[in-house]
Amino acid sequence: MTAARLSDQIEVFTPLLMAVEGRLQEVASEQAGIPGAYAGQVIRAGGKRLRPLLVILCSGLADPSRQALIDMAAAAELIHTASLIHDDILDQADTRRGAATINHLQGNHTAVLIGDFLFAAAFGLLTRTGCPEAVALMTGAIQAMCQAEIEQKEAVFQFSVTEHRYLDRIEKKTAALLAACCGAGALTGGAAPEDVASLMAYGRNLGLCFQITDDLLDFTGDSAALGKPAGADLAQGILTLPVIYLLQNFACEQGSELADGNSNPVSLPCRARLREISRSGSCAQPDLDYIRQAVCQSPALGQARQKALDCARQAAACLAGITPETTRQALLDLVEQVARRQR
Repeated sequence: MTAARLSDQIEVFTPLLMAVEGRLQEVASEQAGIPGAYAGQVIRAGGKRLRPLLVILCSGLADPSRQALIDMAAAAELIHTASLIHDDILDQADTRRGAATINHLQGNHTAVLIGDFLFAAAFGLLTRTGCPEAVALMTGAIQAMCQAEIEQKEAVFQFSVTEHRYLDRIEKKTAALLAACCGAGALTGGAAPEDVASLMAYGRNLGLCFQITDDLLDFTGDSAALGKPAGADLAQGILTLPVIYLLQNFACEQGSELADGNSNPVSLPCRARLREISRSGSCAQPDLDYIRQAVCQSPALGQARQKALDCARQAAACLAGITPETTRQALLDLVEQVARRQR
């Protein structure tokens, strides 16, 4: 399945997607001054629009005039965008999608307020949908995202983190909102309860696949393609699945040697080096280069890719009873696109 095939499948939803884009632009234009200007900037910067797409796809072949669906899809994107702005503040990030972040341009104070403005705008749209069950899903996802950020902050440079804890964190951080988007779309479209549950399970597994793939790209991607510095998570002490698998399986406590970029042996045992990073609470560029190379030369990357593919297969399995076929096929194609993405 290819991106072109996905485009063919979702062509029928194009009027709704265009209407969502228009609603997003309206949100920015309704606010004067700095909030409107920077809200418009981050909205125009685009992005994958994965979350509004999920809302629309999971609604089925809804009438493009259904304002509730348009508002729900636009709210999903605003929630995601607001969370990215707040993430950039917490991460002290200078770039996002290849452009300077708001916190870099205007400082943390203004950036917090812009993020809050977008959250408020999302809640305004949600209240107009007239579907309290869907609104509850979306607000529950926001709570989960906040909880994940707190847990992530508490676990920086803790190399004892387990795969189970990692999966629990990314389920809250990423998968919860994707699952909520699927469920909210299905509810807004009038789906049966069993289909709502199946689509939410699909969104959860898709979200896990998305985040694991994203964490893989932090090691294998380049900054230009990613639109942000490669290795950023590790530099901040955030332990993701490739490093967790490295710690579990890479036998470097015996002093296995790795070659650095100058072909000089790096003889310090990997675990000892990680322990030192953990004690110091910082990861300098030489440490970052060492660990990235250790991950890439070990089975860790392959294991993490396999985990992402397992989540993709589980997502696809959740669609067994979903109709119409156009919706089901578009969602299946989306799984493969997420699993194969390079940025």
